[in-house]
Amino acid sequence: MVYELSDPAGTSCRRPGAVPQTRKPGVVALLAVGLVATGCASGASALGTPTARITINGNEIAERPIVRCQQAEWVWLIETIPPQPGFNAQVRTGAGVEPLSVRIDDLGGFTGGVTNATPGATKATIVDGSFVITGTADGFYDGNISNTGTATFEVQLDC
Repeated sequence: MVYELSDPAGTSCRRPGAVPQTRKPGVVALLAVGLVATGCASGASALGTPTARITINGNEIAERPIVRCQQAEWVWLIETIPPQPGFNAQVRTGAGVEPLSVRIDDLGGFTGGVTNATPGATKATIVDGSFVITGTADGFYDGNISNTGTATFEVQLDC
């Protein structure tokens, strides 16, 4: 059996044993919509990689770092990849949501941290499946350990 095939330009060719191809316009349209939708996302979020939105003293860090989340029983271990500049945090979930520690490393010119040993210094919530960690950390600015101070922070991320 011989089938006649043609390409989009209308050129035809005959190939013995070829199976006729039927194009499905609906499938092509769906693939095109999927490609356009994916093209609208950018960076790591387009790949489904979790990132964090971070503000230090009310100023959002322009680059949203990639984060890795691991859970050990009720405690979430969250860290940026690579760790510097970046942050790491431990958050306990279960009956409530409680930040155990937050360490900031050279974000917005600030390096420092806070633990749950400082009551009221941090707060963690889960809003629509996203962690939100806020607080005030002690540390230093611009890599100068004699330039000490505090910084307010907010970290939002999906794990």
